Amino acid sequence: MGPEEKGSFCEGMASLFSPPDRKMIMEMREGRILPFLNTFLMDQTKKEFFIKELIVKGEPEQILEDLRSEYYRLFEEGGNGKSPLVESFYKPWTEDPFCPLPFAKERGYVMGDPALHLLDLYRHCGLEVSDSFQGTPDHLVIELEFLSFLYRHAGDREIKKVIEDHFDWISQLRDSCQKAQAHSFYITLIDLLELFITSEKERLEREEHGKKEIHPEGF
Repeated sequence: MGPEEKGSFCEGMASLFSPPDRKMIMEMREGRILPFLNTFLMDQTKKEFFIKELIVKGEPEQILEDLRSEYYRLFEEGGNGKSPLVESFYKPWTEDPFCPLPFAKERGYVMGDPALHLLDLYRHCGLEVSDSFQGTPDHLVIELEFLSFLYRHAGDREIKKVIEDHFDWISQLRDSCQKAQAHSFYITLIDLLELFITSEKERLEREEHGKKEIHPEGF
């Protein structure tokens, strides 16, 4: 996979981690939303497994209802799953040793250090967060869209830094979803993302000096 393909992969994953809609369901049923599997997964057994789990079969309206209900239960504030797609939730709110707030080192809050760091990165790259994500700039959908942007416009140095700093909580998300007995679609989706992130970490470790960085001092 080249940078453009990896950018497309991240875009596709961002759409799959977004609230389900009819367009998404039809694209899944027809297999059009997962073309990156052919280039990303060389192992035929793994490829067949992910295709089987992610291309959902059944009546479109029922699939949509099921996934919408599960998305709300797992990821939305009013649901019971308590597995939000927000990085800050899974990390201490701040690492600042001088922060006087009583919950400073606790987990389960939003707009923590990861969110503030990402806001700085977005501004540095001339990007803005949409209104719907103003309170959660470290939402997984936004992080994947940002990673897609980096694959197309930045170098390995920036990509490596963002992956190390902001994609190290995905295993915690999976554990949380597993405890909530999440729909297999979302467990498989997280597994696919983890596989991609692990693969990229290994590649970036081997290639410390990739293409020329466009923001050598920004990250």
